[in-house]
Amino acid sequence: MNTRSARPDGKIQKGLFHTPFWLAPEKDIFASRAVRFKELEQEDGSGWSSYLSLLSVICEAQQAAFNRHTFPLPPLYRGQTVLPAAAQGEVPDGFLTVFTDLLNATDGQTNAAVAAETAKLKALTAAEAAALVRRILTQQTEPSDRAAEIWVQAALQVVWTAWAAQLSEDDVPTAENSDRIFCPCCGTEAVGSVILIRSDLTGFRYMHCPLCNSRWNALRAKCPTCGDAGGMRLQQVEEKSAPHLAPAYSAAHAESCESCHTYRKLYRQDKQQYADPVADDLATLGLDIAVGEAGYERGGANPFLLIDDGSCVQI
Repeated sequence: MNTRSARPDGKIQKGLFHTPFWLAPEKDIFASRAVRFKELEQEDGSGWSSYLSLLSVICEAQQAAFNRHTFPLPPLYRGQTVLPAAAQGEVPDGFLTVFTDLLNATDGQTNAAVAAETAKLKALTAAEAAALVRRILTQQTEPSDRAAEIWVQAALQVVWTAWAAQLSEDDVPTAENSDRIFCPCCGTEAVGSVILIRSDLTGFRYMHCPLCNSRWNALRAKCPTCGDAGGMRLQQVEEKSAPHLAPAYSAAHAESCESCHTYRKLYRQDKQQYADPVADDLATLGLDIAVGEAGYERGGANPFLLIDDGSCVQI
C-alpha cells in the first residue's frame, strides 16, 4: 500500500476564486460544540435536555484532551481515504489515554446512572476496552455496549480530529461527485451538511464528518447519496404547524430525494449562525420523525444518537 507524509509547507497556489474541496476541523471544534449543546439544552423543553447537557460536559472534556495530548499523524494513504479508515476496526494510538481522560473529567458532573456506567468503563482492562472499540468501529456491537458507545465515540473523535487538523488541503484528493457521502479522510459517512456563511464560502454546502470533523464540498443541486439532480426536495418542520418549536428547527432541513427515497439533514448558518451538524441533529429529531413517516430513509449516523428497537436510548 502506498503511503505519503503530510506536507506542512507544500501548499499549492490557488486561484483567486478557488473553492476548497476540503476544510480541516477547527482547533476549538469541541469547545464550540460544548457551547452549542448548552444553547440547545436551554432552548429544549423536553426531557431530552438532560442528555444535551451531558454531551456539553463530554465535549468540554474532549477539548481538554485534544489540547493536552500530542497525536502523531499516521502514514497517509493514497487509497480511498487519507487517514486510516475507521471501518477497519483498528484501535488508534492514544485512544485509551483519551478514553480515561474523558471518564475522569466527567466525575461529579453527571447523575447517578451515568456515574455508574462510567465506573464500569473505568474497570475495563486494556484488552476489554480495545475489544469494545473494535466492535463499535466495525458496527458489530452487542446490546450491552449501547450505553458505553458515547464515551468510546467521543474518545475516537478526539484522536481522528487531531489527525485531520494536521492535514492541509493538498493532502486530501478531491473525491468524485458520485462518492461524496463518505469522508475523504476517514471513510465515515457524513452525518449531514451545512451551508456556510463564511465570507469567502457563503452559500456553499459542505458535508460534515461525525468522526474526524472534516468538511468537504458537495453540489447543492444533487442528491449526495445517489447523484440524482431531478428529484431533490427540502423539507422542514414549519412553526405554524408546531408553534412551540425550538429555534434550532429554523435552520434544519431534510434534503430528500425522490429517486432513492433517502434524506440527509442540512443546516443553514444564515438562520442559526452556530448550527453544528452533530449537535443540532440531536435537537431537531422531530424533523427526522416527520420525514421518516413520509417514507424516506435517513442517511448518515450520529455517534451520539443511540437507537434501540426504534427508540432513542436515554442515558
